[in-house]
Formats: sequence, C-alpha cells, structure tokens
Amino acid sequence: IKSTDNGATWTSPVVSIAGVDKNWIAADQTAGPFANYVYTTMTASGGGNFARSTDFGTTWQTTRVFSTQNLPGMMVAVGPDVLSGNDISGGCVYVVTNGGSTFIPTYTFYRSTDGGATFSTMSSRQFANYVGTNVNGRHSVENMRTRPYPFIASDNSRSPYRGRLYLVYASNTPVGNGNKPDIFCRYSDDQGSTWSNEVVINDDPNTTANHQWHPSIWCDKETGRLYAKWLDTRDVPTSDS
Repeated sequence: IKSTDNGATWTSPVVSIAGVDKNWIAADQTAGPFANYVYTTMTASGGGNFARSTDFGTTWQTTRVFSTQNLPGMMVAVGPDVLSGNDISGGCVYVVTNGGSTFIPTYTFYRSTDGGATFSTMSSRQFANYVGTNVNGRHSVENMRTRPYPFIASDNSRSPYRGRLYLVYASNTPVGNGNKPDIFCRYSDDQGSTWSNEVVINDDPNTTANHQWHPSIWCDKETGRLYAKWLDTRDVPTSDS
C-alpha cells in the first residue's frame, strides 16, 4: 500500500512479493539513476525472494531468488556506488541473507549496481552464534523468542564515510548456549567484500551481566551518523523482560 499525503490516506493493496517470513522494504531516496525505486525481500520456502518496483510501487518484479536464505530474516539497503569512479547515488542495492545452521548462521552479502536487476556475491561470513538460549530450536532471551537476523544500512551522506556499509547483530558473550547477548557492529568500505573487526555497541559496565538483543539501525542520509537501538535488561533487577 502507498500513501502520497504523509500517511493520511492509502491506496488499495497490490502484491509485491511472496514468502513465508520476515518481509523488509527499502526505497532509493537519492536523485540518482534509480531514484524512487522500491525494493523488498522476504524469506520463502525455497530461498529468499527479492522484488523491485520501478513505478512507485504500482507493479513489482521478482528479479532474484537467493538460495543462501533458509533462516528467518533477510534485509535490503540502498547506498551510493563510490567505487565505480563516478560516485553514483543509489548505485548499490545490498541484500544480506541468513542461512546455514540456526546457531552458527552464515550471512551472505550481495550487491546490485543496476537497480536490483542483477546481483553479485560479495562475501559470506559467520559472525554470530547463539542469541540467548536454545529453546525448542529457537533463539530465546528469558524464554522470549528473539530476532537473530542481521541488520544492514549504508551511508548515503556526503560525510567522510560515504558509501560505508554497516552490519549490526546480536550474539552471545561469551559464545555458547545460555549466555547473554551483546550488540555488535561491523562495517565494510569495499561494498561488502571485507569487514572490520567487531565493536560492542552496548556500554553497560559488565556486558556479560545483562541481555542486549533485538537491534536495529539507521544511518542518517544527511550527516552519516549511525544510530542503533536494542532491548536491554540492565535496568531490570530480575532480568526477566
């Protein structure tokens, strides 16, 4: 559904993508060659679907099915193509898939430089482990099912870090079932080919004493500042919610 009056009214719905779990959406907010393209991902029974709209969400085309997606949660983000030599705004569409083993997942990063028509594989990494405790085969914090999948964002600003791709995820410290998760951030300056060492975002004095989970991020397109939020039990004495 689409609104052209700041959410006051909405169009009739159209089908954009098929799947079974965790739909995500991103729009090209630049003035580049793919301005106003809209992209969406969704985990499907046979992989991960990616679809795009080039006409403001009126019609949609599924252009890729990613075989590396078999766990809940894949994500799409838009960034500039600063490595092409022309600095193309909106020139990179990124998709990260979540696959492999539930508690040793593999994040696979893809990049499109033609507005989501085709994709190239950039890298595959095993960064995360358990998020909390294994409860019936699912990541759980204090018996609450949690979100283990990766979040990505790209810097579209004119800051010194323009084009940087960020990754944020939760993972237990120390590694292992039943420990408590922290929030980690990594970045790539070569469009997902290589990644920095991890940085712990949460700043509690003893990060192993509390649960930090359910992260999400946003990179401001004017300043390049990266914002993160998450759930945290440091202020809850019983650590139960």
